[in-house]
Amino acid sequence: MPSPEETTAAAREFLADHPEVEDALAALVERDARDEPWTFDDIDLDSGRFGELVARDLAREVDDGYRLRNPDAIRAAIDAGPADAGDATDAGSTATAPTNAGSGASTGESDPDAAPSRFSTAVDVDGLTLLGLVGALLAVAGARLVAAPAVFREGFVVSPSNDTYFFRYWQERLVARADGAFDLGLFADMGGAASTRPLAHATNWWVTALLGGADAAPAVAAWLPVVASVCLGYLVYRTARLLTGDVRVALAAVLFYGLAPVNVVYTSVGFLDHQAHQYLWLGLLVATLTALGTDIARRTTSTDARAAARAHARDAKMWAIALALAVAVAASAHAWGGSPLTFVPVAAVAGLRVALDVRHDRSPTFANAPLLGGLVVGAGLALTAHLALGWHESIAAVTPVLVAGGALVVVGLGELWRRVSLPPLALVAAEAVVAVGGLVAYARLRPDDIDRLQTRADDLFFREGISETASLFSPDFAVIFGPLLQLGLGFYFAVAVLAVATWAVARRYEPGWLVVVCFAWYYTLLATIQARFAGQLAIMIAPFAGIGLVYLLAAIDIARPVAVVGRPGESDSRSPRARREDAAAEEETITSLGLPDSTRLRGYLVATLLVVLLFNLLLVPSLVGQTTHDRAQFDAALTVDAHAEEVDREYPRNFVLSQWGDNRMYNYFVNGEAEGYGYARSNHDQFLASSDPDDWYDQFQDRVGYVVITERENAPATDTTYAALHDGLGIGTNNTDPTGHYQLLASDDGVRTFAVVPGATIQVSEPSGEEVTATTTVTVGDGSDGNSYEYARSATAADGTATIRVAYPGEYSVGNGTVTVTNADVLAGNQTTISGR
Repeated sequence: MPSPEETTAAAREFLADHPEVEDALAALVERDARDEPWTFDDIDLDSGRFGELVARDLAREVDDGYRLRNPDAIRAAIDAGPADAGDATDAGSTATAPTNAGSGASTGESDPDAAPSRFSTAVDVDGLTLLGLVGALLAVAGARLVAAPAVFREGFVVSPSNDTYFFRYWQERLVARADGAFDLGLFADMGGAASTRPLAHATNWWVTALLGGADAAPAVAAWLPVVASVCLGYLVYRTARLLTGDVRVALAAVLFYGLAPVNVVYTSVGFLDHQAHQYLWLGLLVATLTALGTDIARRTTSTDARAAARAHARDAKMWAIALALAVAVAASAHAWGGSPLTFVPVAAVAGLRVALDVRHDRSPTFANAPLLGGLVVGAGLALTAHLALGWHESIAAVTPVLVAGGALVVVGLGELWRRVSLPPLALVAAEAVVAVGGLVAYARLRPDDIDRLQTRADDLFFREGISETASLFSPDFAVIFGPLLQLGLGFYFAVAVLAVATWAVARRYEPGWLVVVCFAWYYTLLATIQARFAGQLAIMIAPFAGIGLVYLLAAIDIARPVAVVGRPGESDSRSPRARREDAAAEEETITSLGLPDSTRLRGYLVATLLVVLLFNLLLVPSLVGQTTHDRAQFDAALTVDAHAEEVDREYPRNFVLSQWGDNRMYNYFVNGEAEGYGYARSNHDQFLASSDPDDWYDQFQDRVGYVVITERENAPATDTTYAALHDGLGIGTNNTDPTGHYQLLASDDGVRTFAVVPGATIQVSEPSGEEVTATTTVTVGDGSDGNSYEYARSATAADGTATIRVAYPGEYSVGNGTVTVTNADVLAGNQTTISGR
């Protein structure tokens, strides 16, 4: 019996001598894959070619007719094409390695299961391409360092925004409890951190513990989002290359993702929030789904549909990708509070993939075996984390289970549909019925979960007073300019390509493109509801934006054309070689960068790229600047912290009341209690709108020790607390009334910082008039930078006595006399008596 290599060599020579028999030989390979013997009457070969087939030892006689010898080797020969005149005839040279090695578009392999696939861990880029990838990833990191001057201050890491301090709060508390990075028991004992974003908190503290413990916490808070963004940039690169095989598109996709202003904001240096984690796992989820989809589609270009599906299901590499998919599923379930939303497009991809398989006569079972394995294992891991570790709410753990279970049912339904040859469109309707039925059953079995889901939906979609809850297409920005401000020009490049890709997926077998099309439309819908989802949308549309940019460059003749999203027309009925040749002709992969030879064209290329990315380059700093805390705010936090330490105030007596959007930052640096901002959100605006700030002193009841007031555009009326404290500094400037419980600590660039004090009382006996005034000079600030103000408080005499409350120490003039009030008197609420005569 000949070896596989000898069979391949003989088959290639046979094809070289008789190229017209390729289709007939391919049909025999397909028949052999179905384990069906054949006779001369069953095949499309004349007697001469049939005899030669047997004579070359390519076929053998069996009980029921004939079978091919080494059919896999014959399939490899068909894939490789006829032997050229210069080909060696020995076995070693006929079973050649794939041509165009490293491009991801193999044309001949000795192993038929190793069909063309762009998902490879091998380094397949030249020096210039590698330099381009490194440069693109550096651009991702560089964009996120725009906030660095505002984040790194005086040895502190001042994280942007408000919620970041919630994550830093749990990061430091968990790492303080951890007995090193290998204290695995802490994963099951995370307390409140396990409630809605357990994986984000667990990752934060574990990385911190791994890098040195509490001392490393600020550095981790600063750099973890940047590192996660760079890793995600590589996933975007791999996804785009999987889909297009064009390194130019992949690099452009990385740039559009990396410079999307809204994504930069949520993952900039110091922005330790759930987004960096959520985006990274979402990127892995999409990359693995895309890899599974593109693999089976590319196998079809070199063999028949059934053999391709079986080979896909047997490939160990695909099961490794399925394992990565399982990790992404489990991680996505526990990375953030709204994780059930992540699995809606996953369910859509699973259902529509089965419909595509049925439509194109592929076995849904084999075609989706690794996908199902990844979903099932991932759902099991997510549920195990919920049950064993107490992570997240039940709805977060059950959602991937529902998706995996639904996918199993849909695959079974699709297999039945294919066997009875029912219309594929009707299968989509049946899948919708299955989905609705499953949700109804779930609602009946677990009504509490549905109530909680409704509550979470209300929190996500119906909160007001937060800028990110507005629509991406808000009328405030004339609808069309919202995407420009949040996503840059990449959005407009992507929309046109997304429409074409959607059309292609609807007409042809493109399971890889189906993934990014479903996810892109889904996050477009969510971003239409709330701009908070534009960060995910930036990731999803990046490959489409990259294609659009290369189309533009090709249109002005400074780049080679790009051809993507499959071939026109249906190709499943044609021979494997014909499909392969069409794929090579119409989807030529470009696996390395090349610069135009002309210096002028190079200049045009650079200029065009700069113009396209100009809006992103301009918008990123301004949008990032809206989330950072300015110098005056951070100085206010340090001022409060120093005062609290000086007068020995501990939490809650050193709690800082401020605008809720900054409240966690102030309290993180002053008392470390940055878990919530509910008190500030409920009381701060009412406090500022009240008519007398001193009336609030009793309401604070040692709950508030400091107040920070920042300048507001729509300031309350002049007779309010805001006017008294911000405009009047609590001292009585600008025709306002001075206060007796608010001691001004600092006033800088629209930020007023006060200590809430009991205030000393000056009791004036036998005053000379009905109204008595105590006056002193107050200096705010140190040394030559201090400002001096006259502070005068008055009181009306009653029963021969007047009591004046003052918030500052000093020597007060009262009538014809003076009285000294110490700082201890102010902090303790002591009383000093003086005669008014």
